[in-house]
Amino acid sequence: MPERADVAIVGGGITGLALAWELARRGKRDVTVVERRYTGAGGSGRNVGRIRAMQLTRELAVFALAAQRKHERLRDELGMHTLFWRAGYAWVLYEPGEVERMAEAIPMLHELGIPAHLHGPAAAVRRLPVLRGGETPAGAIIGRDAIVHHDAAVYAYRKACATAGVRVLEGRDVIGILKSGDEAAGVALGDGTEIIAPVVVNATDGWAREVSAMAGVSAPNTPVRREVFVTEPSKPFMGPAISFYRPSEGWFNQTLRGELVAGVVHPDEPVAMEERSTFGFLRRTAGVLLQKAPRLGHLHVIRQWAGVYDMTPDRKPLVGPVSAVPGFVQANGYSGRGFALAPLVAELLAEWLVDGERPELLWPFDPDRFDGVPAPSVDSHDYYAGYRSESRE
Repeated sequence: MPERADVAIVGGGITGLALAWELARRGKRDVTVVERRYTGAGGSGRNVGRIRAMQLTRELAVFALAAQRKHERLRDELGMHTLFWRAGYAWVLYEPGEVERMAEAIPMLHELGIPAHLHGPAAAVRRLPVLRGGETPAGAIIGRDAIVHHDAAVYAYRKACATAGVRVLEGRDVIGILKSGDEAAGVALGDGTEIIAPVVVNATDGWAREVSAMAGVSAPNTPVRREVFVTEPSKPFMGPAISFYRPSEGWFNQTLRGELVAGVVHPDEPVAMEERSTFGFLRRTAGVLLQKAPRLGHLHVIRQWAGVYDMTPDRKPLVGPVSAVPGFVQANGYSGRGFALAPLVAELLAEWLVDGERPELLWPFDPDRFDGVPAPSVDSHDYYAGYRSESRE
């Protein structure tokens, strides 16, 4: 006998769990989440939990700021602390062109109420003493952005789902999207089970393109690996989390437990759904960090992991029902912002699915926006490339 649900959500990461909970609190009690491994096994457990409102385009900045405020409310909404804290955020610039590029974004950020200030080389090092003795930056944008502990947030949503009566199936692989004519009608699992549901949500992120194809939907999502290492804990020695994008993309910050979390992207990282970490990454990241912050050299690495960014050509997620396949809904393509944006995406998408009206904040993320036009290829090697056209208008 087939099983039945009002909504079947494919993917048990933060998006899938958050959406299930948001639907349940709006009266959709028969919600099923299907996860091929365990909840949080994919990108939700393979990230550094940065909740950054500072973005390069107005659309993303508006949404990211609202998403950050959603994260601040989660402790009260879920009844558990997600370890959200305003560590601060520094976008360190190493080329004059970056300074010019970011200077253009400052007025927009200030207009939106996002505190972000551009500092010159000397002020950047003074405010970020961890950089002393390293490569001299061309400047830095410093703001009040935040960090959340990814495991705490996933666990809080998982517990809230259990309390709300959401059914979460772990270790169950979706091998097909059921159809009734042109409409989505449920999911087929690898063990032969069928879950009949009039709404199927693709919340898989790294596997989003594959799941879309099961529904007969062509999606431009491209998975690109990102790797991270963690050091032994030490006394607090740095303030804001740091990111840089020249000459290669990288980041590092200290956690509440005193660990250093860091990563540097290979400039020619191949496109693939790949979660294996490598020794080459460890060597590359250590070398770049020591050039930029030599004082980190005494720390010992104790573990590392890899995950993927589910990239779209314009760096914006795909959110909402797909016109070509009624009942099939996208909630993926975050392009590295999944943990930051997912709670708000889930709240607004739940409103849409229950009330039938698209919230204004979700209009820029129309899942059909690439239909009928050749989607540009994803340039994962140049961070700024995906924002060039919109930000220059």
